[in-house]
Amino acid sequence: MENGFDHTKIWSTLLTNRSYFGGALVLNHTLRKTGSRYQLKIMVTREVEADTEFMEAFAAAGIPTIVVDKIEPAPRDGKVNKGTWEKLAPWGMTEYERIVLLDSDQVVLQNIDDMMTMELPRGWIAAAHACTCNPRKLSHYPKDWTPENCGFTAADTQTGEPKPITEASPRNHHLLNSGTVILEPSKEQYTALIDAMNTHPDVPNMLFFDQDLLAIVYRNKWKPLPYTYNALKPMRACHSDLWKDEDVKVLHYILNKPWKSRAYGDDVIESTHKLWWDYYAEVEKEWVGSPDENKQRLWKNVVVPVVSQE
Repeated sequence: MENGFDHTKIWSTLLTNRSYFGGALVLNHTLRKTGSRYQLKIMVTREVEADTEFMEAFAAAGIPTIVVDKIEPAPRDGKVNKGTWEKLAPWGMTEYERIVLLDSDQVVLQNIDDMMTMELPRGWIAAAHACTCNPRKLSHYPKDWTPENCGFTAADTQTGEPKPITEASPRNHHLLNSGTVILEPSKEQYTALIDAMNTHPDVPNMLFFDQDLLAIVYRNKWKPLPYTYNALKPMRACHSDLWKDEDVKVLHYILNKPWKSRAYGDDVIESTHKLWWDYYAEVEKEWVGSPDENKQRLWKNVVVPVVSQE
């Protein structure tokens, strides 16, 4: 166990540019603060690798990076569905026994190391359901995205445990949110994912890229996690009977990001942004108060421009 970390398993997230770096720093800080025995290694694209100042900032943060090549579906009728397909890269990282994918717009509120040892059938993944309530009534979301069809509506409100998925479950119960995914890398699974990305007829119209593809490839081969491992912030309102603040392990800031504004509402959803800003203040204190002038410079040049200052 080098440097106190078990290096056979890692947390990972993907960054394709500087805009989510403040989020990634807070994610890393909260993993450390909750005492994780595993390291966060951030996947970066070739474009990020070419940004030398950005790469210096990762080094100053003490966060190792893994450079991933571009992953993109084969063109259909000359068009490519461009998205964050690089999130599929960990399936090919067979030097690790297990990888837990997290999103950089998450904060970890309790130790989640149990995800590294959770039982997982061979060839399966684990993830929480996608919330398909569509509370904002977004017109481009599927018509069957209604509260009665949502996987979380069927969960046990006392324990938070998800209802098992069967063929009789509504279609939406087969959909997952890829903000938190437990996987065990394998050449065979990686090949199957890339093949599906290049050949499945639904790929050109996918709204949620890797997430939609995972739901297809792993249909009946994914274990639903309780919402607490990927608590999507709108659920605090639309699943208030299920949500318990004290049980949330990973809070996921989908939709508008906390770092876009220091002003946030006191309503049930937006008030969760205070947590993010409290953790950010701890990170800021560490960097700005560092005796290392280069670290101070990198904070000013790389972090400050992507995090709201007012």
